[in-house]
Amino acid sequence: MELSKLKRSAFCATAALLLGTSSAAHAALTIDGVTFTTSYSGNTLFVEIDAAGRTGGWADALTIGELQVKEIGTFGSVSVSGPGAASAWSILANELNANGCSGGSHLGQNACAFGTHVALTDNMVFQFTFTGDGVDLSDPHLKVAFYGTGANKVGSLLSENVPAQPVPEPGEWAMLLAGLGVAGVAARWRRR
Repeated sequence: MELSKLKRSAFCATAALLLGTSSAAHAALTIDGVTFTTSYSGNTLFVEIDAAGRTGGWADALTIGELQVKEIGTFGSVSVSGPGAASAWSILANELNANGCSGGSHLGQNACAFGTHVALTDNMVFQFTFTGDGVDLSDPHLKVAFYGTGANKVGSLLSENVPAQPVPEPGEWAMLLAGLGVAGVAARWRRR
């Protein structure tokens, strides 16, 4: 009787962890063959851009020059890192518009990163790390400017919310593995 309860508990715990982990799958938005995916951990927002299959207005895009995140609550400061020269990009509190990061300023609510253009590839990950207690990274609004040859912008500026999911913490992975281990032991006992 006790072994049966153990098996059922292990199964239920494992199922709950698997369902919980699968619900944390990343939300994605695809426009003109470019897929934008966001996730976060604590006060760090990860923006993944998969641009290898670009089409439509972005078919001729070669580089990214500006990337803005907004609608993220309030923060004290922000830093950015990413592929190539993106880790040296500057950040302003301005709105990204057709002239770059030169729109209206929204201090502590807007982060418009720009600098030396970065070549477009698949699986580009930009990381924005914020300070402060008012940060909410669950539904960031992204804007991006892609460029073709020279300094010619191509396509429209993306301006969309891309809901973010939390990245599973190490403790959640440990619980999942422990649940799977208990389920394996229970299955082995059942075979005996």
